[in-house]
Amino acid sequence: MPNTIGGINLSVIAQQSLDALLVEMPVVSAFTTDFSSDVADVGESVSTRVASAVSAGDATSGYSATDVTSTAKTITLDKHKHFTAKFTDLEIAKGGLDLLERTFVRPAIHSVVNAMMDDVLAKVLTADFNTSKTVAAADFGADDTAAIAADLTTLNVPRTGRALIIKPDYFTKLAQDNAIQASYAYGSPTAIQDYRVPRVHGLDVIEYSDIPANGESLQGLACGKEAIIIAARQPALPENWAGSVESVQDPDTGITIQLRNWYEAKDGAQYLTCTLMYGVATGTNSLVRIVS
Repeated sequence: MPNTIGGINLSVIAQQSLDALLVEMPVVSAFTTDFSSDVADVGESVSTRVASAVSAGDATSGYSATDVTSTAKTITLDKHKHFTAKFTDLEIAKGGLDLLERTFVRPAIHSVVNAMMDDVLAKVLTADFNTSKTVAAADFGADDTAAIAADLTTLNVPRTGRALIIKPDYFTKLAQDNAIQASYAYGSPTAIQDYRVPRVHGLDVIEYSDIPANGESLQGLACGKEAIIIAARQPALPENWAGSVESVQDPDTGITIQLRNWYEAKDGAQYLTCTLMYGVATGTNSLVRIVS
C-alpha cells in the first residue's frame, strides 16, 4: 500500500510531525500570518491589509471622527521549499518509527521552517525599519529590553503581540540578568530551572540562532505582529499518483506543511517529502533592529 512504511501509516508520521512543528512555531508567531480564502485560491500572489497606527483624541467637545486607513500588501508566493528523505527496504525493515523520527520528522520540519525564517529575517533592513538599538551581547539585559519596549511604544506598536527575537549570546546575558534570575521578580523560577525567559517588559522572548547579519550587524529584533507578513498555501495535490499525502497544520498560526510518501520500485526505496509554499513581505514600520 502506498501509505504504509514498514506497517506505519503516513497519518502517524503526520502526528509526529505536528509535535515537531509546534516546537518550531514560536518564532513564526511573532509575525502576521495570512491564510484567508485568497491564499487558498490559485495565483502567483495574495493580498492582505495592515492597519496604520491611530491616536486617541479629546472628547470634551464631542466625538469627532478620525480617518482610519489600512494599507494593502501584496505577497508573492514565490518560495517553495522541501526536505526529502529516501529509505531503502533494508532501512525500513530495521528501523521502523524510530528511524523515521531520527532521520526525517524533526530534520524535515526544522529545515522547511528554518528556510522560511531565513526569508522572513532577510526583510529586516534599515531601508524598511529605521529604528535600531545598538548594544553588544555582553552588555544586553533587562534595561535594554525596557528601552526597546519604549521604542516600540514610540512607533505606536500595540502592547499585545510584541516579541523579542535574539541570538543565543544575547539570550544568555538576558537570562543571567539578576532582575530576571530573581524568582520573586517573575513569580516563576523558569529562568533558573528551565533556561526560559518567557516575557520581559511586555515582550515575548524568543531565542533564535539563525538571525542573519544582513550586512548591517543585525543581532536581533523586537516587533509587533504586523512588521512582516507571511502568506502560505499547500502545493496542489498530485493527480494519478501512486502515493499518499497528509497535511500538518499548526493550530495557532495556521501554517500547513504537506507530507508526501511514495515508493520507487526501481530504487527499492520509500521517499518521504516535507514541503511548504509561501511568500513574505514587509508590513508596517513596527520593528526595532538590535545591532552590535
